[in-house]
Amino acid sequence: MKEKGQERRRRAFWQARLDDARRQYAEKRARMDRREDCYKGTRQIPAAGGGAAKAAGNVRNIIYELIESQVDASIPQPRVTAVHPEDRQLAKKIEAMLLAQIRQRNFKEMNDEQERTVPIQGGDFWHVEWDPEAGFHCQMGDLSVELRHPKQVIPQPGVYDLEKMDYLFVLVSQSRRALEKRYGVQLPEEGESDVAARTQADAGAVEGLATQNIAYYRNGAGGVGCFSWVGDVTLEDMEDYQARRLWVCAGCGAPVEPPRGGKAARCPACGAKSARCEPVLRQALPRDVTLPGGEVLAAVSEGPARPVMNPDGTFQRDEATGEVILMPGEMRLTVVPAYRPRSYPLVLRRNVRLFGQLLGASDVDAVEDQQVAINKYGTKIQEKLLKGGSYVTLPQGVNIETTDRELKIIRLKNPADKALISVLNIQPDTSRDQQMLEVNYSWAKSTLGITDAFQGKYDSSATSGVAKQFSANQSAGRLQSKREMKNQAYARLYKLMFQFMLAYADEPYPMTLRGPDGTVEYAHFDRYEFLKRDAAGQLYWNDEFLFDVDPASNLASNRETLWSMIDQKYQAGAFGPLGETASLYRLWSLLAETGYPHAEAMKASVGQQMEQEQGGQNALPGEGGSAL
Repeated sequence: MKEKGQERRRRAFWQARLDDARRQYAEKRARMDRREDCYKGTRQIPAAGGGAAKAAGNVRNIIYELIESQVDASIPQPRVTAVHPEDRQLAKKIEAMLLAQIRQRNFKEMNDEQERTVPIQGGDFWHVEWDPEAGFHCQMGDLSVELRHPKQVIPQPGVYDLEKMDYLFVLVSQSRRALEKRYGVQLPEEGESDVAARTQADAGAVEGLATQNIAYYRNGAGGVGCFSWVGDVTLEDMEDYQARRLWVCAGCGAPVEPPRGGKAARCPACGAKSARCEPVLRQALPRDVTLPGGEVLAAVSEGPARPVMNPDGTFQRDEATGEVILMPGEMRLTVVPAYRPRSYPLVLRRNVRLFGQLLGASDVDAVEDQQVAINKYGTKIQEKLLKGGSYVTLPQGVNIETTDRELKIIRLKNPADKALISVLNIQPDTSRDQQMLEVNYSWAKSTLGITDAFQGKYDSSATSGVAKQFSANQSAGRLQSKREMKNQAYARLYKLMFQFMLAYADEPYPMTLRGPDGTVEYAHFDRYEFLKRDAAGQLYWNDEFLFDVDPASNLASNRETLWSMIDQKYQAGAFGPLGETASLYRLWSLLAETGYPHAEAMKASVGQQMEQEQGGQNALPGEGGSAL
C-alpha cells in the first residue's frame, strides 16, 4: 500500500505540472487550430468590431498556394566528420547506417508532412525511441522515428530551448487495447483526456482511444527520466529512462525473464514470482572485441589463481619444490560501461527562429491579414456580379414569355407600346475591387519572399532567361534561412539516431554501401567498434563525431540536372580523352552510381570491351578501391 500511495502522489505531481503547462500553452494551441483552418481555406471572416464572424462566398486560398510553393521534397543526406583521424572509417560507417535507416523508415512521407506543418505552425518535432519489437530476424529491436505535432508537445513554461528544459510533456492518442497489451495494465473505460493531441480542440472524442501522457525530465544525474500515465493508471516510472534495464527477481536479485501478459515468471534461484526492472550501469560483452590499436578484449577471462588451502588453514605446498600449489581462477565475464544518449528524445525543426519562442515564425501569421482581405474582396466581387444583370421594361399590362424557345411572342394593344419595350444592362464596376485583391496578393508574396519566377509563372519583369533565373535565385536566397533550419534539424536528428544505435543496437545492423565504381557492397554497423580505451586505461564509448548534412544532397535528388552536369564534365575532358574506352567506363560508372537508366548494362559492356582491348592484363579503372 505504501508503494501504491507513492505512485499516486507521483502521478498527482506530474498531472498538476501538466495542467499548469497546458493552461499556459492553451492560447498557442488554439492559435494552431486557426492556422490549420487558414491553410485548408476557411470561409470565416472575422468581424472588425469583434462581432460574429461572417462567411465568405468566394475564397482564393493564397496561404495554401504560397506554402505549397515552398515545399522541398528532398531529404538532406547525412555527412559525418570524425574528430580523430583514426575514426574516419567509422564516420563512413555511421553515414551508411543513417542512409540505410532513411531508406528503411518512411522519411519521405514524414518530410512531406513536415514541409507543410513547419511553415503553418512555425515548427514540428521528431520523436526518436527504441522499439524492442522491431528489427530484422537476427536483431532485437530497432529505431522508431515518428512525427509529433506541436499541439502534442507541451513545453516547460518560460523555457525556449528543449535541452535546457527541466521537463516537457508529449501527449499521444493511442488505442486503449494497444496500451493495455504493451504495458500489461487494465485501463478504465473513459475517453480521451486531451482531444487536441489528435485533432482540433472542438472535435469530439473517439471511442476506443486514450490519451497517453508522457513526461520527460532531467534527473539528478543529468540524464533523462520518464513518467507516463493514462487517467489514474501509471504506465511507466523510470528515473533513468535511457539506461539499459534488466529484469531481476524482487526477492534475491537474480536475472529473470521479462513478465509476459503482466505476470512475472518464477525465479530459478529462489522461486519467487515477483520481478522488478532495474537500470544497468555496466554490461557484459557478448563476444570478443578488438579495440582500436589491436587490443583484443575477451568476453570471458580467467581470474587470478588461488592457493589450495589445507583443512587447518595453511597453504598446500609442492613436496619437491616447496611452492604453494595454485588452482586456476574462476572464469568471469568482461563488463563494459553502458552508453546512454542523455538527450531528450525529441528534435525540433523550426521554420524561422524567433527570440522568446520555442517554435519559429509562422507563415500563416505573416499573411493572414492579406488572406482575410482577399476573402472580403473576392466575396464582394462575386456579390456585385451576381446582383447585376439585364432588366426588361414593358408597358403596363403587357407580359412576355419566359420560356426557352427561340421565337417568343409579345402581344401589344397598339403600335405605340412597342417604343416602351427596352432592355437595361446593369453591369457593376469591380475593377477597383480586383485591383485591391491583387495588391493584397502581391503584399503576401512580398512578405514571404516568393516571386512569380520562383513559382514558375510568367514574370513580366524578367526581360530574358537570365533575368528570370536571377529573380528565382533572389527569391530562393530569401528562403535560405528556412533551408538552414531544416538542415540543422536533420543534423540533430541524425546525431540522436546514432546515439540510440550506439546505446541499444547489440546485434550488428546490416546495411549496403556503394563502392567508388558504383558496385554494391554489404557491411554491418557494429556498435562495439566504437568501444575505446583512454589514456588512463578506462573503457568508454566513442561518440565524438560531428554531424552535418551534405549540401550536394539537393543536387543529387535532382537527377536530371546531375546527369546534365556529368555530361558537361565528360565533354570537358574530366574523365579522360574523349572517345577512349577508359573514359567511357568512368563515365558510365558514375552514371550507374547516380541511378541513370540502364547505365549498369552499358558499364558492363564497356568493361568487356576494355578487357578485350587490354588482353585481360590490367584491372578495370576504379577497382581495387581507387576513387574516380
